[in-house]
Amino acid sequence: MIIIPEIQIQDGKVITRAAIEGDDIIHDISPRQAVQNFVADGAQMLQIVDIDAARSKPANNAELIKELLNETDVPIQVAGGIRTLTQINDWFEAGAARVVLGTIAITDSPLVVEAASRHPGGIIVHLATRGGYVMIDGWKTQTAFMPQDLVRDLQMTGIAGIVHKGTERLDSETDEVLALTEQLSHDVSIPIYTSGTVRTLDDIARQRYLPNINGAIVSHALITGEIALKDALQIAAEKETNLEPDSITHNVNMGIHHGVRAYLAAYNSSQAARVWNLALRDMITEDNPYMEILIPQHDLEFDIENLTQRELQACYENELDKADIVIVILEGVEAEAWTGFECGYARAHGKYIYGITSDQAVKGPSQQRFEAMCDELIHFSPGDEVTKTHTEISHALATRVMVQNQ
Repeated sequence: MIIIPEIQIQDGKVITRAAIEGDDIIHDISPRQAVQNFVADGAQMLQIVDIDAARSKPANNAELIKELLNETDVPIQVAGGIRTLTQINDWFEAGAARVVLGTIAITDSPLVVEAASRHPGGIIVHLATRGGYVMIDGWKTQTAFMPQDLVRDLQMTGIAGIVHKGTERLDSETDEVLALTEQLSHDVSIPIYTSGTVRTLDDIARQRYLPNINGAIVSHALITGEIALKDALQIAAEKETNLEPDSITHNVNMGIHHGVRAYLAAYNSSQAARVWNLALRDMITEDNPYMEILIPQHDLEFDIENLTQRELQACYENELDKADIVIVILEGVEAEAWTGFECGYARAHGKYIYGITSDQAVKGPSQQRFEAMCDELIHFSPGDEVTKTHTEISHALATRVMVQNQ
C-alpha cells in the first residue's frame, strides 16, 4: 500500500479543502516547505492540487506548482482544473509524473483515451462523490452517475488508475466512502486509491488489509501533523504474516520440462485475422509441446448476447488468473477490443506480457498504449509467406519464455 501526501494550494497557500467552499482550512506552512518536509520524511510520490484551477478561478497556481516540480526528484502527480489535451501535455513537459483528471474524465471520454494513448501509465482519474453520486466542476455539480456506472468504461480508456474521494465534510464519517472505494476496486483491474479516509494511523493499519485498494492519498492529517508521514509509511509497508493459502501467489517453475499456460489476447473482428491467430497458435504448440495456449474469444463457450459486461469480464479474469504468461497480438488491435482490460488485469496480477508486433508496423494510439503495457516485445518481419512468419514468432517466443523462466 502506498501513501501519497497531498498538498492543496489556493492563492499560493496550503489549505485542506472542505466540501463547501468557504469552509476551507488555511495552514501555516508554505507549499514549498510542505514538499520539502514530505520528501525528507521519505515520500515515494506527492499529489499537488491547484484548488483555484479546480474551482475555475481567473488566477491559478500553475507557475508555483511548476517551480515545485523542478525542485524535487520525487514523482509528483498534478491535479485540479485540467480540462484540455494542451494542459495535459504541458504538465508532462513541466515534469509531472502523472496527471489527474476530474470533470473532463466524465464529460469527454475521447479526450481521456487520447491522453492515455499519448502518456501511457500517466493518466489518473479522480472520481469525487457525494451521497453516492459523482460530483464535477470542483465538487459543485452533482451528476446522475454513480461511480459504479463509470469505472469499467474508464478502465477501457487506458488510464493508469482511479482515485475515489468522498466530498462530505471533513468531520463526517468515512466508513461509507471507504466501502464504496472497496466496491469499485472489485469492478476493475487497474489500481484504485482512496482519498480522504485516513485520519489516524489505525486507519492505515485497517486499510492495508483491503487487498484491492492500492494506496491512500492523505492531506489534512499529514499537513496538521496529526500523523507523521514516517509512521504512516512504516505501517503501510508492513507485511501480513498470516496469509491464507488461497491469497498466496506461487511462482510457476516453467521451462522445457514444465508446462506453460499462455493466454493469447488476440481479439479481432476480421475473419482473416482470426484465421491468422489460430494458425499462429497451431504453430507455437506444434513447435513447443510444453506450451498450452488459450484464445478466449475462440475457445471459451459462452453466449455473449446473454452475458453482461461484468459477467464477460469475469470469464476473462478467470482465464487470466490461470495463465502463466500473456501473449498480446498488437497488429490491427481494435479500439473496442478487450485488449486494454486484458493487459491491465495481467499487469495488476504480475503476469509477464509478451507483445507480438511487426517491425514495419505503423503504430496507432491503441497499439502504442498496449505496447507500453508489455514487458517484452517480439518483432517479426511481415510477408506473404504466413508459415514463415509464424515460425519466426514461434521460435522467438519459445526462446524468450525458456530463458525468462528457467
